[in-house]
Parts: sequence; structure tokens; C-alpha cells
Amino acid sequence: MKNIVFFKIILFLSIILFLSCSGVQKISVENVANSNPYNPVAKMELLKQKKGNNITKMHFLVFGDSKGSGHFKNVLKRADSLHPDFCLTTADLVQKGGGKSGKINYAQLNKGGGWFFRKYPIWPTVGNHEREGMNAIGNYSNFFGMEKTMYSFEYGNAKFISLPWPKIKYNSKKLAWLENELKTAKDKHIFIFKHRPHYDVGSKKYSDIEGKETATTKLYDKYKVTTVFSGHDHIYYRTKRNKTNYIISAGAGAPIYELKREKDAIKGDVYYGKRLQEEIEKGAVPYKFVAADGTVTDISNAMYYVFSVKIDGEKITIEMIDSKTGKVWDKDIIDNN
Repeated sequence: MKNIVFFKIILFLSIILFLSCSGVQKISVENVANSNPYNPVAKMELLKQKKGNNITKMHFLVFGDSKGSGHFKNVLKRADSLHPDFCLTTADLVQKGGGKSGKINYAQLNKGGGWFFRKYPIWPTVGNHEREGMNAIGNYSNFFGMEKTMYSFEYGNAKFISLPWPKIKYNSKKLAWLENELKTAKDKHIFIFKHRPHYDVGSKKYSDIEGKETATTKLYDKYKVTTVFSGHDHIYYRTKRNKTNYIISAGAGAPIYELKREKDAIKGDVYYGKRLQEEIEKGAVPYKFVAADGTVTDISNAMYYVFSVKIDGEKITIEMIDSKTGKVWDKDIIDNN
């Protein structure tokens, strides 16, 4: 982890030099000193200063569930070619976050993805694999320089809220915190990013992902959340329930899961995943992509992808992009009306 220490020093000196030359005092010395190369806060402040006031255009990416996979490098290469302003993760970037293996896993993440994490502001969230093992959250915090797993930030005409792995629907304190964050967003686009989805067509059990309305989803509808991003089930899924868009972006490298809950899809849903084993044994092509109009495309080999979001005022354009070929499999303009 010597590289991390080196880049901490470089980041600190670079930002101090920038502030002293420009006269800008938006970043406190304390915040800079407490940051590290993978902490998004300081880099995000520099982005804001570069873009100026009244930002209404932005481009960010959403990805998650790599778990140390060798495919992750191609996902990051494709992501880099898209030149985003910043990125959101949907977690599970390591196989196990705690114990001796956790330190090894974060060292591996540093080695394979550090170049990308140093280049862009990467906003993390915590999944079940980041939480696994002794001092798991400590390792997560040390790597990203983020003390909280439940937080929010604003950029231009958008607000972003990170929610933790445990379900908050029964936690009145956390629900109150979320509602307050939603209230204060005012007229901004609101994006939630978290690990566990609310709706699914993949392989997770209903005790894990309910697939129905909860106290949390009611808040999303009440305050006109634009989109909820999640990971956890290694598929791609885009659905709209009531007024809110829900997107599973969990194709950053870990094995793609079966579409065991495909019956839960509703008209207009878009999804990609692995066919059931019994179908494959009967000769079906292993993977498939289902478009909004119901068109099914067979895919022979697992596809890993990155999810792109471009905002231009009130217009929000989304794309699901194959990391290997660059093909856009899903594209739409979304809203929460």
C-alpha cells in the first residue's frame, strides 16, 4: 500500500498549491489532510471549481459487483473511455472486506483499479461482502477515506444519497434521516445508490429482496426520487415501479446469475442474465437480454458492462454499455413522472 501513501502526499500538495494560487477557499486544509487518493470529496470539490456555478450538465457512471474478478479491468477501461465526471459504485468491489483476506483483497483492488480510482471521484457504498469479516468496515473506511456508510452529496442540479447494506425500513432513525435528505433536495434530481435492490428478476430470495412496496420505497415516490441504483444480484435490470426508476447495475466482473425470478418482471422492463440451468442443458444459449418491447437476444458468453447517466438540465439519458465491445444494449430517456 506504499503507493497510497505516496499519492496521499501528492494529492495534498497539489490541492494546497491549487488553493493558494487561485485564492479559492472552498476546501478546508483539514478536509484535504484527512483525504486519501481514493477519497472522492476533495476531487469532487475540484471538479465543482472547474465546472463553475449553476452546473446543469454532468456525466456519471454506475458499476458494482466485481469481487476481485479479472474482468473488472475491462470494465474500468471501458469506463475510462467514456470520460465521466465521477462514478457511483453499487458495492461488492471485494470478495471479503475483513480479516487478513480483506487486506489482501483491498490491496488487489488498489493494484488493479487504483489508476482509475485516482483519476475520478469514486463514490462508494457498502455491500454484504464489504461487511464480511473482522474490521471489515474499518478496511473499507481506510481504503476510501470515508467514515460514514450512509451519506449524501450534491453536484449541480442533482443530489446523491448512499444507503447502507442493512435494510432501513424498520429503522425509524434512519428513515427519518433519509426523509430529511429527500426533503432538502428541493427541485434537484435525486439518485439513491445502495447495494441491496428493492425489485429483482435474478436469483436472490424474497427474504433478501422483497420485490414489493416498503416504507423506504414509499419515501422514494413521495419525494420524487429519479432513480435507485443497486447491485447484489449479478444481472442487469431496469424497471419502473409507481413513480420511481430502479436499476440493478451489478455487472462489473463477478459471475452473472440466473434469472430465477423472471416472472416478477412487468411490462416494459429491461433485463439481462443467465438462463436457468435446465434450459441450458436442453440446448438454450446460456445468456439472454430482454428489451423493453420484449425482444429476446441470445448471448453466448457472459457480458460485463458499465452503466452511463448523462444529465442535461431536465433531460436524463441512460445507457447500459458492453465493456468488451462498447455496444449499447439499453438506452432511454428517464423521468419520475
